[in-house]
Amino acid sequence: MEAEDYKSFILSSNLGGAFFSKRNIERYKTRRFFMKLSKSLPIAFISMTLIGCGNSVQLQVGGDEEMAEVASPMITAESSAEEKIASALSAAPDIVSSGAMVLDWPAADGEDPGMLREGDNGWTCFPDRFFTPGLDPMCFDTPGMEWVGYWMAGEAPQMSAMGLSYMLMGSYDNSNTDPFAGPPENPADGIVTGPHVMVFPVDATTLAGLNTDHMTNEPYVMFQDTPFAHLMMPTANFDVPGS
Repeated sequence: MEAEDYKSFILSSNLGGAFFSKRNIERYKTRRFFMKLSKSLPIAFISMTLIGCGNSVQLQVGGDEEMAEVASPMITAESSAEEKIASALSAAPDIVSSGAMVLDWPAADGEDPGMLREGDNGWTCFPDRFFTPGLDPMCFDTPGMEWVGYWMAGEAPQMSAMGLSYMLMGSYDNSNTDPFAGPPENPADGIVTGPHVMVFPVDATTLAGLNTDHMTNEPYVMFQDTPFAHLMMPTANFDVPGS
């Protein structure tokens, strides 16, 4: 699908995607909300090595056997605000998550995300999505939030700076190639990824020709050959289902 077709594609369809179960014209409200949040906020970056293990991860220190567990609650529709905040903060290192704003997923299609906690360092975190298998809390810096806004509106990103996101609990996505794919008929056919950092380029075409195989534990490109192409940087070896 050509870049200019994404907007009309989204406006004429009700499809599932990596964030919500349906997208329609109301997404423009949400996109404006995200763009407003992302104005004039600083960028920070930290790298960590993590090993995925169920509902927590273990931090590997300097190649030694010593490990430190980082817990992340599995979120349900009945989870409390405190549980959602704990989940969201588990997506990134403390230096990032401790001062991050925490937003909840919209309660209904077309609504704005709910505020769970104010922040002061320019990062925004979301809790685990209870409507997807496994754990997938996430944190975005300012340009990363801009990218999310464009994606949710079905508009090709117009990035002024590289964006970053942490997903140190891993993630579940409907597709590695289609930014707007609906949920697979069999949830086991979705894309399961271990702990990683996402890099959203200013120009998605700069990622052309790079690895797109998500099952190798090497950096790879998600949504290659679309305006939404971005780099996935695994932070640990991960036993990819089906590999």
